[in-house]
Amino acid sequence: MLKSIELVEKSTWKRINTKEELITLLKKYKGILTNPMIEYLNSLIELEFSVIRENISDCDRIALSELEVYKRIAKYNIYNRALNLFNEQNVPEIQTYSNKAWYKGLNVYYLLGEQKIPLFDFNYEEKELDYELKTSGFKTMNIGTISLYQTLDYKEELINKLKKLCAQQNPHRYTFIPYIVGGPASKWEIDHEGLIRSYEKELVKLDSRKELTAEEKKEIEVRTRFFELLLEDYGLTNEDFIEESSKNSGNSSLQKTLIKKIPNLTINNNIKYI
Repeated sequence: MLKSIELVEKSTWKRINTKEELITLLKKYKGILTNPMIEYLNSLIELEFSVIRENISDCDRIALSELEVYKRIAKYNIYNRALNLFNEQNVPEIQTYSNKAWYKGLNVYYLLGEQKIPLFDFNYEEKELDYELKTSGFKTMNIGTISLYQTLDYKEELINKLKKLCAQQNPHRYTFIPYIVGGPASKWEIDHEGLIRSYEKELVKLDSRKELTAEEKKEIEVRTRFFELLLEDYGLTNEDFIEESSKNSGNSSLQKTLIKKIPNLTINNNIKYI
């Protein structure tokens, strides 16, 4: 009895499809999809490039998301390209939780002393639908959520921000003539000067900070390395992410989440300052 229950659980759990399963499934759509779209989906199955890259328009992505075959291929592509990327680096300290361990997703850590430093997470598990949606045959178009991680030197980040601020020119200076006290140009200068002073005060506080530990430096190094590799694979840059939330997590650290959304997929850039 226990064996039969175990077999049912293993046969119905939400794993990533195999390449062979996806090729067989895609054949059913050859009379429905155009040849260029079939070729695009075949390329995703062959892992020739990331599904996140802008090789098709958002309109095409939205249309494809209505097809179960695209959702499955997209998940396969994200999961396996990330797994290959980490395996190719051949870093013994990397620990991976994947479908092989019956994990519904892909979770990658770097073992640093007693710590497990998250490097990547892909969560494709769909939320449980309520009874009415289940019985109506509704299926979500959501592909999943990717989480990337960065650790940055807070002091270095402040210095870079300060340099950019000092190089900025008042955009209203020559727009509003004559120069009016209390006008847009004047207000910009007051706000700009205040921001510079706040960064300078923060830097003075950080001057008394102890040097980063060897483990902190290693964390920055490892996370930066894999973050940059993943961004390159996805065809993204830091500027593609926008800030969603920020919160203080102590006197010497700041954490914030930046996001990049493409149809039915969210990419989180989790930044930790030390």
